[in-house]
Amino acid sequence: MLLYQASVQNTLSLPNPTLKRTSLYGSLANRFVAFLVDTTILIFIYTLLLYPIIGHSQPFQAWTQDIQQNGIDFGHLIFIGKALFFNYYLLIIHWLYYTLLEASPKQATVGKYTLGMKVTELRGRPINLLTANVRYFTKIISVVTFGLGLLLILKSRRSQMLHDYIAKTVVIADH
Repeated sequence: MLLYQASVQNTLSLPNPTLKRTSLYGSLANRFVAFLVDTTILIFIYTLLLYPIIGHSQPFQAWTQDIQQNGIDFGHLIFIGKALFFNYYLLIIHWLYYTLLEASPKQATVGKYTLGMKVTELRGRPINLLTANVRYFTKIISVVTFGLGLLLILKSRRSQMLHDYIAKTVVIADH
């Protein structure tokens, strides 16, 4: 009888549920999607600010008339690239966006926040403006090394890229 009760209790008791825990750190895929979201927002902001700042649209009107008359060529594409993306307005907007948002109380850009990630120091504390600037400007090193600084995320224990190592930061998944 005692043996029967023990076997019934064992068969009726269910194992403890196991919860699948997501990674503590932001993955390469999530960080890439956040980058795409942030880039879209930056281009939108930049476009809204660019046209009022320019004030006069004569070069763009001349360019439009020239394309209508002669078609588009490589020189036109170079002009478009220089006029839209190779000026200090975009660089300033880009720098302010990343540094101010990552040093803010939300600790994330809009893309990272949307995906439930935030940037912290190694011990989990929010980063300050100086650390956000170091992190931002050392991203250049991550990219200049043929992207190897970015791919370091695949082998690092805390999913850090080169600029994260230099700034002593991590991107955590805040689920």
